[in-house]
Amino acid sequence: MNPVIFQTENAVFKFALKEMKEHLIVSESEYNPDEVAQLLKLISTDSDEIILVSADIPYFGYVVLNLIGSGKGIVTCKLCGKTYDASQLKESAVGHGKSPFDIKQKQKGGFSLIGKRKNPSMFGGKGYKCPDGHVLISMETWRT
Repeated sequence: MNPVIFQTENAVFKFALKEMKEHLIVSESEYNPDEVAQLLKLISTDSDEIILVSADIPYFGYVVLNLIGSGKGIVTCKLCGKTYDASQLKESAVGHGKSPFDIKQKQKGGFSLIGKRKNPSMFGGKGYKCPDGHVLISMETWRT
């Protein structure tokens, strides 16, 4: 069956076409419906050719994160030249973590004469590293 390939600077991600389609259809509510329709159109083919998804489609990285998180696909690390099953990858946090609910505010002593302090803008997300610690993919998934 024809694979779906996505590349980052440090990795090549490879997924079975059937798994990709199933994920997009089942998880459609997690993504923009127009983007899902565009991706399904892009990967729908009758030939046995490899399907390359361009890095110019920025939201596809989120699909890759979710598939890897579900243990789907294989990844070749360009830095160490090894191929890993998705289950072998290490999840990593980006910025303030993978969820805004994971933030632990650090309180400093003192008080403000002006009143309430505004929380600075924060962001976070997640990514994956190979077992040797090379960053394969990382994406910002939230911002305040």
